[in-house]
Amino acid sequence: MGRPLIGEAFVVVWEGTDGSGKTTLLRRVARILEERGFRVASHKTPGALPSGRLARLYGNRPSTPPLSRLLLFLANTVDETRPMLRKIRLTNPHFLFIDRYYLCSLVYGLALLEYRLGVEAASRVLEAVSLVESLGRGGLLSPDAYVFVDVSEEERLRRVRGKRDGERVLELDTEFQNLVRRVYRDYFAAAPIPVITLQNEAGMLERLSQTTAESLVGLRERRLAGEEAQH
Repeated sequence: MGRPLIGEAFVVVWEGTDGSGKTTLLRRVARILEERGFRVASHKTPGALPSGRLARLYGNRPSTPPLSRLLLFLANTVDETRPMLRKIRLTNPHFLFIDRYYLCSLVYGLALLEYRLGVEAASRVLEAVSLVESLGRGGLLSPDAYVFVDVSEEERLRRVRGKRDGERVLELDTEFQNLVRRVYRDYFAAAPIPVITLQNEAGMLERLSQTTAESLVGLRERRLAGEEAQH
């Protein structure tokens, strides 16, 4: 069953490829849940803390070493945990949605180490996540579920080209994004918690949002029922 819920908060981490529409989908699902009477808090990384600003400014430079990039973004996810806990204390949400968390830092970081330096890193994602979670006990939130959002490469590139911000070199690199997909899937194939995988093609937003909201409500209810059975 895992750790008890923090307050009433079921922690959902949203991950996805660049241009998958993950953030738009997250916001729509949150709105649907709120319309159904649930309290939803959201948090996005990298955040506004100094480590997040440094990660965006320096970590996204093409000249930044891949390991430095991994560690910068990972450091910010640790720092951002405190504001997330504050949101839980202040709003007592039924759901906490995290838009990218430490898994993202590791997946993209390991993929980039392999892609740019030829280091056999991508296959070590399970080992890396296990190490970070073990070292981060008390300093990281444990997800209750993951939502992984992907999209066809043609549609992904169309969306990325329409964006005004972001790290365009890697976002437009199909070979790198395919490696990111592989690393995510390797991890989710062995993940110890529920994973909802979505293919967010054009015109699918509303249908996926409704079904995802329903799935998350069901996962939270089963989690609560399991906790009650323990008492």
